[in-house]
Amino acid sequence: MSDNGGPDNSYYSNSPLRGFKASLWEGGIRTPSFLYSASQDILAVRGRTACYVHVSDWFSTLVEFTGGWSAYLNGSGHLPPDNLDGIDQSALLLTGNTEQCLRMEIMVDIDPVKRVASFIRGDFKVLFGDIDSDAECEVEMYYPFNESCVDWSLVQLYNITQDVSEEFNLAGSYPDVVQQLQHALQLYLAEQEPLQCQLPTIEESYPSDDVPFCLPWDFEGGEIPSWATYALTDLGSF
Repeated sequence: MSDNGGPDNSYYSNSPLRGFKASLWEGGIRTPSFLYSASQDILAVRGRTACYVHVSDWFSTLVEFTGGWSAYLNGSGHLPPDNLDGIDQSALLLTGNTEQCLRMEIMVDIDPVKRVASFIRGDFKVLFGDIDSDAECEVEMYYPFNESCVDWSLVQLYNITQDVSEEFNLAGSYPDVVQQLQHALQLYLAEQEPLQCQLPTIEESYPSDDVPFCLPWDFEGGEIPSWATYALTDLGSF
């Protein structure tokens, strides 16, 4: 599997998909993936599927491959995490059961810097904002996730099953689908923490005695803001 499509240069082609790495077009986010074993006992079925599999699904799937959550608990001493985003896709991969795809939707991205967002459900993919924006994260800027962090006025809707090249914008023909997918994105917005782009410097990098875990923001003095969901009341517990 791959983390993204090929970059925008002369050495790569994502055809017939539109776009390249770092974009929300299918050429940036849709990649092939395969699973192989020489043993028929491990992988008895050989075939292919067009069902959605998201990168977050691999954790739950690999747990099932290696004995399931009971084996995970026995081996690691940890209970299964709550509210996993990933879906166990082992039945799809091991038995070839494609009559009912397990994953029907993907929250592709919400980017408050470029003010774009995308969501996939079934055959449809919606894109909001200027998808080809070249806006970059500014170090001193603070980017909250709220209704204004996405440009909802620019909307595109594609049937990515029939139109993999994303050529035919169907937003005007299916306003109800656009509204449903916009609502799905808005629900995700309510769960996100603000974004800042400044990474810790080498001299002030984390973990430290004050902040004993990796942190993607450079909070001076190791102070953790009250809105941070990972804020700890007892740093000594780490």
